[in-house]
Amino acid sequence: MTRQVDSARAAVAAIQPGDKVVVAGCSGVPSALLQGLMEDSERLRGVTLYSGMLCGPSSYAFMAPPYDERLRYITWHMPHAFMKGIAGAHVEFLPISWARVDRFLRDLKPDVALIQLSPQEGDFYSLGVSPGYHPSAIRYARTVIAEVNERMPWSFGDSRVAASDVDIALPVSRALLPFDQPTVEDPVLARVGDMVAELVPDGAVLQVGVGGIPSATLTGLQRRGREVSLYSLVTDEAVDLARSGGLRPITPGGPSIVAVESMGTQRSFDFVARNPLVHMVPSTRMQNPVELSRVRALYSVNSCLEIDLLGQCNSEVLGGKQISGIGGSIDFIEGSWLSEGGRSIVALPSTTRGGHSRIVPMLAAGTPVTLPRHALHTVVTEYGAVQLYDKSDRERREALISIAHPDHRAELRRAMK
Repeated sequence: MTRQVDSARAAVAAIQPGDKVVVAGCSGVPSALLQGLMEDSERLRGVTLYSGMLCGPSSYAFMAPPYDERLRYITWHMPHAFMKGIAGAHVEFLPISWARVDRFLRDLKPDVALIQLSPQEGDFYSLGVSPGYHPSAIRYARTVIAEVNERMPWSFGDSRVAASDVDIALPVSRALLPFDQPTVEDPVLARVGDMVAELVPDGAVLQVGVGGIPSATLTGLQRRGREVSLYSLVTDEAVDLARSGGLRPITPGGPSIVAVESMGTQRSFDFVARNPLVHMVPSTRMQNPVELSRVRALYSVNSCLEIDLLGQCNSEVLGGKQISGIGGSIDFIEGSWLSEGGRSIVALPSTTRGGHSRIVPMLAAGTPVTLPRHALHTVVTEYGAVQLYDKSDRERREALISIAHPDHRAELRRAMK
């Protein structure tokens, strides 16, 4: 039976020193519970927190002094922009893709899960805009502590949580934390996204993330009058595409969007609320290549920081620092390969803002390979699109050089010799 408490300190009293605690991520981050944990951190020395990405810089306050000396933090996503200025002495990166998080949590056997839910209806709560890995955390944790937010919308799909699975509930009323990236007018990103949109046919089921290229891709589809379905995230740009009439059901009578998270502002949260066009599902379905293989014409669009002439991609390390995570790109790419009529696309600008080529002769020693060369199908820059999967090593090098920035092509050709 669920025990209701009236303060975050009372809720986290169930946590013991040395416990393994899984924290819900993205816009489902339980901010009040994290605050209570910080206030009680002297008692909770030795607790290890585990999570994916948490929305908003404030969500990482537990990594600032004095809490960073008391709490250990392990994450499979390092959002560099959110964690700037945080000491991070006890932050450790877990190099796993989204598809492996459920297995990791099962083997971890967490003591506590901290989650956020919508208000109870009947015998159930809803995970609302953020199912993510949270059902796995609930399933495997000894104790489930929920922040029940009256402003978390109810969503359709596979996002319900049985009331009997919640041990402690803390009622709150607060705005959800948005994933609100500043809009940057970048003609290069716009061109890359537009070229990706050109490759996506009517009727495709499209997986895109967040950022300049996904935004430009959805804008390009809208401008072309294409009708697609979405299988990944609900963003503000996805809402715009839906309202323009650019979405079609994935299957007859089914939803037009199947998503694991809403990664946007209040506009995207409002769109998810009780919307039959949107089904929210956990990562065990969304980032599972076996499940993805059943989706017809799955077009997976991902990006990377750099790609070498072998076709190997680094999407997570810059200047020797972990700035992101492995994410779900490899999971979606594998799923698109298995999908009937599917295709994977890796899109990136040809250069950095400083003018350095993102297409390099070889990834530097020690740089992780996020996407291996055998995984790639198509690569896009603002200078064109090339298909790699059916090309030899020499043909791949030539194809990638053809879409590099013209200022760097001669140097790349010299590196081929």
